[in-house]
Amino acid sequence: MQIGLIGLGVMGRNLALSMRAAGLQVVATDAWESARAWRSDGVQVVKSAAALVEALEAPRVILLMIKAGAPVDEQLTELKALLAPGDTVMDGGNSFYQDTARRDEAYREAGFGFLGIGISGGVEGARHGAAMMVGGPEENWKRAQPVLTNLAAKAQDRPCLAWFGAGGAGHFVKMVHNGIEYAVMQALAEAYALMRGPGGLAPEAIGAQFERWGAGPLGGYLMEISGEILQTKDPESGGPIIDVIADRAGQKGTGAWCASAGLDYGVPIPAIMEAVTARQISASTDLRQEAQAQYGASPEGWAPEQFSDLVAASLGCTTIAAMSQGLQLIAAASEENDWQADLADAAHVWRAGSILRMRLLDLITEIFAGSEAPVTLVGAAPIGRMLLGGEENWRKCVGLATMNGVPAPVMTSSLAWFDAIRTDPLPTALVQGQRDRFGHHGFERTDQDGKHHGPWAKGA
Repeated sequence: MQIGLIGLGVMGRNLALSMRAAGLQVVATDAWESARAWRSDGVQVVKSAAALVEALEAPRVILLMIKAGAPVDEQLTELKALLAPGDTVMDGGNSFYQDTARRDEAYREAGFGFLGIGISGGVEGARHGAAMMVGGPEENWKRAQPVLTNLAAKAQDRPCLAWFGAGGAGHFVKMVHNGIEYAVMQALAEAYALMRGPGGLAPEAIGAQFERWGAGPLGGYLMEISGEILQTKDPESGGPIIDVIADRAGQKGTGAWCASAGLDYGVPIPAIMEAVTARQISASTDLRQEAQAQYGASPEGWAPEQFSDLVAASLGCTTIAAMSQGLQLIAAASEENDWQADLADAAHVWRAGSILRMRLLDLITEIFAGSEAPVTLVGAAPIGRMLLGGEENWRKCVGLATMNGVPAPVMTSSLAWFDAIRTDPLPTALVQGQRDRFGHHGFERTDQDGKHHGPWAKGA
């Protein structure tokens, strides 16, 4: 079985090796001559897209591993003049899901197949098995499925690969995966800040604690690498490497896209939004310098005994909140776009190969695969027991963060979300009254049907 690959960066090269190991005949190219200089036994590198198409037998399957945005459109335009009906092109980059839907429509009109594939796992996943989230016409998915199965990680003997519906569905699920990833990464950073500040622990000790947590219910890839980072020495200074890493956190846009999607689909995702905001604040150099000069450092902290238990509970509950918010967003988008996104499939795909892989996903997969799956994750009885079991320590941890001046926006907003979704009535009744008072927007009553207005002063 043949496959074409365009894009020989680190991810592309590792995927090529994975394809070769799976017994596929790989024909590859790259726009950059320096990238085309790479060689590996069993991978045929050619000089151009035209040469690649010529080397593949019809019907062709070609995977793009290039930078998202305009480069994808340019490459697709070039390929359109070279392909034959029945050929399928797959975009494996971090493309915006609405761009993927547009490209799918254009390719269908031209008689070609197109798929958008969200791939998670980084360079390790590309080499040893990635998590793959596919969107596009179902017939194209069925054509490409045998090839993709060879590249996917496995959990419980099932490939971490699923089709989520037409158009941009696959890239949407990957975008939400990244949004949850942002939230979990920030929650881990907040746990580190609490344990180092009020907790008074050195980075190595915090890393060791992360390792211990990683052996239990909180275990996952991000916990694992966080513990590794905190215990790593800087070869130049000899001290903890975390102390010489600048705190300006970068982002490539998927987190912001996810936050925007939450607004578009009317789904509250505060954990993800606050994680994006935390990275924005970290990069706001002028604001931070001025505030530090004006107000000084936060107050000196203190922590009670068993402080790590409070942090562990907060971290676990916050992770559940982020998962629930992200999965609710996938469900809302799937319904509005008439996709077939199955939340059990999403959780399963993330179980292995992905950056987000963690033990919690085993339970989430089981919950949504059941015959009586809840509407949302927090509606599941096992999740309810976990949240209620950790609630007291979650509150104590967030309170200690506030009293000690430790910024913990993801933990804090997740607790506020947990409180809000179970509060009746919410204080937003006053907000609706305000809207009617100044804008005559009207409001619903709890005791009558229809739209109503308040008896405000004349002329209001």
